[in-house]
Amino acid sequence: MTLDEVILELYRLAETKEWDDKASGEALAAAIEGMEQIWTLRQADMRKTARAQGLKKQPRIWS
Repeated sequence: MTLDEVILELYRLAETKEWDDKASGEALAAAIEGMEQIWTLRQADMRKTARAQGLKKQPRIWS
């Protein structure tokens, strides 16, 4: 399952509020928690990438 498929499934879960064939607020809470986890992981990955690019030696430009 790809990340996009997971996000779509979480949106479906949040819209229908149905989990294990039962409608509940617990389904909505699980969907929101899943989306927050994905957002947190993406933010950490972006910071890691930015830090690695910042450490690269910048080329000199001779004028």
